[in-house]
Amino acid sequence: MLKARLLTALVLVPLVIWGVLALPNQLFALVLAVVVLGGVWELSYLCGLQKPSARFLPLLVLVVILPILYAQQDAPWASWLIQALALWWTAVLLVLLSGKLKLEVKTGPRPLLLFTGLTVLAGVWLAMLRLHGTIPHGPGLMMFFLILIWVADSGAYFSGRAFGKHKLAPHISPGKTWEGVAGALLGGVFCALILAYLQWLDISVPLLILLCVSTVMISVGGDLWESVLKRERGVKDSGNLLPGHGGVLDRIDSQIAAGPFFLAGLLLLGALN
Repeated sequence: MLKARLLTALVLVPLVIWGVLALPNQLFALVLAVVVLGGVWELSYLCGLQKPSARFLPLLVLVVILPILYAQQDAPWASWLIQALALWWTAVLLVLLSGKLKLEVKTGPRPLLLFTGLTVLAGVWLAMLRLHGTIPHGPGLMMFFLILIWVADSGAYFSGRAFGKHKLAPHISPGKTWEGVAGALLGGVFCALILAYLQWLDISVPLLILLCVSTVMISVGGDLWESVLKRERGVKDSGNLLPGHGGVLDRIDSQIAAGPFFLAGLLLLGALN
């Protein structure tokens, strides 16, 4: 398992870096759309749609919606959608950490959950598209965002293994601890200082730290949200497309929540046009 995980990462990471930094925004949008549609396919199964024929309908919905979002990405309502998703993910995180959510395996179709999932997947696609298209540092900012999440995940993993004692949300993901979250947040501080050094954004260092640390915290909500979907479906992974890593949703769960939040923060701070 570890060997497969490492080999998959060795292939995917260079491709991701190349795609973010080298592709023009239009092609980046297309590649990202393929990733999102892969997530929709897995989401449909987690929401109780077992037959492939039934799972094609949500795919078709996104195929229709994404070009509309692309054409209207600079419209005021697109910014409002991203800001609304940022607030929504904040609320989701608070609910998931409250310990009051009751989980049980559910096998029937769940249309409301599917609609919510389609909305957040379309929203992160729009947020990442706008971030990547920002002039003049869009691809660099997109790469920074991904590195921020990767560093946070690594910090959470090693800090949790070394010091983890206090469970974060044992009813959802027993392996996660508050010590792991602390490691992730420290990673966020480190990344914020790197971004401040690059001077790409006209934001003070304290606000950059606040933005990055908050984004990392919200990313935890995305991770826990997907864990809820899997536990209620009674599965370990969202799919098996990526050897050693599970499915597409298993790889982008943190970004699904953190992407709109990060962009909303930049818009709120007046860092983007």
